[in-house]
Amino acid sequence: MSRPPRLDLLIPGLFGPVLVHHTEVPPTPVLSRLLGQADRLPVAGSPDPCRTLFHLFGYTPASELDCPSAPYCRLADFQTEDLGTGPEPYVLHADPVHLRPDRDRLVLFAGPDFAPDRAEADALVNLFNQHLGDEGLRLEAPTPQRWYLLSEQPPQLVTQPLAAVLGRPIAGHLPQGPEARRWARLLNEVQMLFHHSEVNQRREAAGIPTLNGLWLWGGGRLLPPPGRVAYKVVFGADPLVRGLARASGIPTTNLPTDPATLLAVAVSSSTPTPTSSPPGAVLIRWHGLWEAVVRADAPSWLAALSALEQWLSGLTAGSGVPGPAGAPLTRGATPRLRLDLDLYPANGERFHHRPYHRYRFWRHPIALVRPGKGSRESP
Repeated sequence: MSRPPRLDLLIPGLFGPVLVHHTEVPPTPVLSRLLGQADRLPVAGSPDPCRTLFHLFGYTPASELDCPSAPYCRLADFQTEDLGTGPEPYVLHADPVHLRPDRDRLVLFAGPDFAPDRAEADALVNLFNQHLGDEGLRLEAPTPQRWYLLSEQPPQLVTQPLAAVLGRPIAGHLPQGPEARRWARLLNEVQMLFHHSEVNQRREAAGIPTLNGLWLWGGGRLLPPPGRVAYKVVFGADPLVRGLARASGIPTTNLPTDPATLLAVAVSSSTPTPTSSPPGAVLIRWHGLWEAVVRADAPSWLAALSALEQWLSGLTAGSGVPGPAGAPLTRGATPRLRLDLDLYPANGERFHHRPYHRYRFWRHPIALVRPGKGSRESP
C-alpha cells in the first residue's frame, strides 16, 4: 500500500508573540483541530525560523555560532550568479538601518518604510567600498533592502538577528566575541560615513529618515550539501528558503492560490515512476504571520491568521471533505486530510498529523490564544 503524500508546512509566528486579546482572534476550527489531533513532538536544535529551516534541509548549524542565513539569502538574491568551484566567501547580512537617539540610547528602525531606493543603495554601497575596502571587506546590495557584507576572513563574532532588535535599543544586542571591539569601531565609522553622505543629506532635507548604520547578523559560509533532501518542490517567497532550495537543486515557486493545484503537486511528488527520482515531499514556507510578529503588527497578524485558516479549509475540502473548497468547517467537525502533514511553528516543535488522526475524537482543539491572556503565547 502506497503512503499518502507528505506536506511540510513551516509557519513561523503562528504562536506569536503579538499583543492581541483572545476576543480579537478569528475562529480557526480547521487549524485548531488539526493541531489538537496531531502528535506534538520536539525538534532538537530548532528554536527559531532560521534553524528550523536548516533542520528541514538536513543541516545542523553549530549552536554557539550564527545561524548562517546570509550566504543562502545572497544565493537567492543573485539568481544568475555562477556558484563556481572556488572557496566560498564569508557573508554577513548588512541591512541598512536608521538609528535614532532616544535619551541615552540608540533605537533601531528598518523595513519598507526606511528602505533606500536603487540609486540610494548603490551610492551608499560605493561609498562604503571606497572608504573601507582596504579592511578586507566588500559591501553588496543585490536588492535595495537586502545588503550583504563579504569578508576575506571569518570574523570571530556572534550576532543577533535584525528581528530581535527591530524597534528596540541596540544596547545588549551588539555583536559579541573576540573581535567585537574592532567591529564596533568599524560600525561607528560607517555611521559617521553615512551620516555625512549626500544620500542622507537629501533624505534629511526631504523629511525622510536617514540611513545611518548597518546591522550585521547571520554570518557564515555555504555549508557542504547534507546529501539527498526529501523535497521535490518548495513553495515560498522567503529568500532563505529559496537559497536553501537552490543549494540543494530543488525548484522553488510561489504558493498556488488553489489548494487543488498544491494537492496535485503533492501527489505527483510522492508517486515513484520508472524514470523519476525517488518520491519526495512538498515544503511550504507560509508568509505573513512571522513578518507581522517582527513588526509587532497585530492587525496584520490577525489578517494572516484568517488567510491561513481559509487556505487550510480549502486544503481539507480538496482532500475529501464534502462541500466547496474554502468552505468553513462547522463547530465540532473533523478536518479530513488525505496526506501526512508536518506543521512547524518554528519554535522547537512539530505537529505531526496522519490521515487516521482525524478519528481522535477525544482530542480537544488547541486554543491559539488563551482567555485572560493579553499577549499571544504558545499553548
